[in-house]
Amino acid sequence: MAPEWTFKKMIFLFRWTNLLPAALAMFFMTGSNPAWGAEPAKPGVFPEELFNSIQREMICLCGCKSILKDCPHVKCDYAIPARKNIREALERGKTRDQIIAQFVSERGEVALAAPKGEGFNVLGYVLPFIAILAAGYAVASITRRWAAKGAGDDEAAETPAAKMAGEPEAADEMAERLKKELEEFDS
Repeated sequence: MAPEWTFKKMIFLFRWTNLLPAALAMFFMTGSNPAWGAEPAKPGVFPEELFNSIQREMICLCGCKSILKDCPHVKCDYAIPARKNIREALERGKTRDQIIAQFVSERGEVALAAPKGEGFNVLGYVLPFIAILAAGYAVASITRRWAAKGAGDDEAAETPAAKMAGEPEAADEMAERLKKELEEFDS
């Protein structure tokens, strides 16, 4: 037996379906963020997700040019000690930004998987979009120019056969010229 859907029941259900996701989000967020009353993480205990996310932000400098987390070498001379340093720093209670800053200060920005979005590096993020827009503008303007040039050349677009069909004396002239060139070609 299907329930009767009255207007009041539908409004009640609508209100709860809108409030329920917000209430669940607040419940889960208050338990995970130290600023909202949960206990801060203790030194020596860190989530594996934090360790993996730090590895994803750094590149392996052994020569494979892959992300530190995904280095394909089993006994990599760079990845294994770098992972060990990250774990030790997390166990000492350092934050993600402090660990990344330590690697950048030791090895330079080459240790990062993506350049920081500040200073001259912004050009690396913006320049591809500018190049795409410039190329699109160039293609559009060239196409427009070709189309305008082609629209004015309707008379030039006529084929020699069309010209010959319209003007009999031109056809005779072309036939004579063709005969002369063929005779010169044969001899």
